[in-house]
Amino acid sequence: MISDREFTQVWTNALRSLNSYAFCLCRDRGLSEDLVQQTALQAWEARHHLRPDSNVRAWLFVILRNCHFALLRRPKYEVEDPEGILLENFAVHPTYYAEREVVDVSAALQVLPESQRQALTHIAIRGLSYMETARLCSCKEGTIKSRVARARQRLLQLVDRAA
Repeated sequence: MISDREFTQVWTNALRSLNSYAFCLCRDRGLSEDLVQQTALQAWEARHHLRPDSNVRAWLFVILRNCHFALLRRPKYEVEDPEGILLENFAVHPTYYAEREVVDVSAALQVLPESQRQALTHIAIRGLSYMETARLCSCKEGTIKSRVARARQRLLQLVDRAA
């Protein structure tokens, strides 16, 4: 594994070349700076996977190139609407369905038996593990798993019926 200090040294040495390469790829100074920034983020997050004998400099250039390709693919899925004209033409506000679904799920949660609702709430909302939830509910881990599974299944049925 490469140390943070070694990685920082390689990054510092490669930065000027990365900036040049990014500019050659996109021919836009602002966009090239964004590409280098994204490369820095991705490389920093993955630096612990590098071996000491790795060619880190080449790896940085590959990340930069892949960031550029991802940027080229993105516009296919985006629509420019600087004045908000398209947004105004929507029949409903985009958050309308989310708000309605939250109300449906909340109502369905109240119908669940207390033991299932408690187990599901600890696991899905509070983010506790099955073991922690079992300790809190004074039962076995397998019991919690089955309660959560039944609660999820029943919740889906109730929400589907409400829709």
